Amino acid sequence: MKSPAVTSEKLGDGMYLILGGYAAIAADFKDYIVIVEGPQNDQRAEAIITEAKKLIPNKPIRYVVNTHQHFDHAGGLRAFVAEGATVITHQINKPYYEKIWANPHTIAPDKLSQNPKKPKFETVAEKKILTDGTHTIELYHLTDFGHNDGMLIVYLPKEKVLLEADGFNPPPQPATRPPATISPYTASLAANIQRLNLDVQRIIPVHYPADNRKVPVAELQNAVGKGT
Repeated sequence: MKSPAVTSEKLGDGMYLILGGYAAIAADFKDYIVIVEGPQNDQRAEAIITEAKKLIPNKPIRYVVNTHQHFDHAGGLRAFVAEGATVITHQINKPYYEKIWANPHTIAPDKLSQNPKKPKFETVAEKKILTDGTHTIELYHLTDFGHNDGMLIVYLPKEKVLLEADGFNPPPQPATRPPATISPYTASLAANIQRLNLDVQRIIPVHYPADNRKVPVAELQNAVGKGT
């Protein structure tokens, strides 16, 4: 099966959305690149790496931010480790990665098996800010979120953009009315945005909508029955 074509969109100065699979963000920091989300598998990771280096040439990928440790959101992380990137994840995920990545990958050797490197981690408790003085990425731990205890959301304050995984998975086309049953994950995401007092105008779901539309925060509000 042929992979979807990789596309990218400029979110703001030095910030790029990469589509063509699970959504990711590439950030152009002063001396390096930060990638948000290393999902799916080696193939998707390689596509993200290639697009990021095309958008931001002549800089290494120093960090990859991981929203959570479910396989479809972490399956590409090893390719970033092989690239030399440090994995940024919630603190409860680090022991899990250290344990499973120590196992041999011999049936279908991936990029890290072919280019062994010791994984490097930076962990997040409740909040972490990445900045080079010009660009800023804010990481927050979702509380009371039943889908995963170690879930991070990623906020770009200048762009007023929030990347999230599995809290709000928009339908293929915008909903015209609130759902009959409100997802507890979506309700928790909305409550956390309010708790953290984040000024969000656009949501980037890692599970991007099928029509590739931009998702305004109004869609999230509608999904929790607070639409206007």
